[in-house]
Parts: sequence; C-alpha cells; structure tokens
Amino acid sequence: MKNLKIAALLMFATATISAQDLNTNDVPAKVQSTFTAAHNNATDVEWEKKGDHFKVEFEINKMDHDIWYDAEGKVVKSKMEISESELPAALISAVKNAYADYKIDSVEVLEMNGAKTYVVEIEKGWLKERKLIIDASGKVISDLED
Repeated sequence: MKNLKIAALLMFATATISAQDLNTNDVPAKVQSTFTAAHNNATDVEWEKKGDHFKVEFEINKMDHDIWYDAEGKVVKSKMEISESELPAALISAVKNAYADYKIDSVEVLEMNGAKTYVVEIEKGWLKERKLIIDASGKVISDLED
C-alpha cells in the first residue's frame, strides 16, 4: 500500500512538472502582446507552461482555441475548433463520399510548421464514431474508430 501511494505521488509530481498553470503575469511580455494583438476578443483565457512553450487556451464565439508560443512570442503550433461550414469544400466532399452514412460531428484545424491538418470527428447513429485526420488536399492520413 505504501508503494502504491509513493507511485501515485511520483506520477502526480511528473504531471505537474511537465505542464504548469500560469498567471498572466508569469507569461513573458512578448508572448502576451503577440497574443493580445491577434486575439483581443478572446474569452476564458488560461495559460500553461509546457516544456519550453507557453500554451494559451481560450474561446472566441464559443469555439475552443489553443496556441503554443515560444519565449519570443512566435507561434509554434495552434489548434482551433471550427464549424463544418468553415471546412474547405474539397474536404467536406471527401468525407461525405468516403463516409456517406456518417455525419460530421466536430472539426478542428491543426497548424504546425506552415502545414494544416484537420481533425474531423464523424458519427453514425448513437454508437459508431470515427476520428479522421485529413491533410489540406483532402487525403485521409488517419482513420480511427472512436
């Protein structure tokens, strides 16, 4: 029992070290100003330190956004929830052609190193769900049953 408590404590400590919640005052000024200039209408803003990066989670018009910045305020990667109507038409067609019996449930855009990928969750009835990762050209990179 004692070993189990020690193991649980070590796991918690490791998780705390790898991601740390921050007050806005603890975020470098360059990072804050870059974020504020681009997203002055953001709500529910929360900052974390993840390794060498500063991650901000926020909402705009009830849609979730995550951005990772380096210490100089440069965007390293971003993730943004979008509506189905914002998905490029070629991607909608690709999903509807390959998964005709499914409907699109949610969409996120991931941007890293100048490349965009889309995470599209689709569902069929109550029990069948799939998570698709699609590149900007409409090619399915990953198809997992959820």
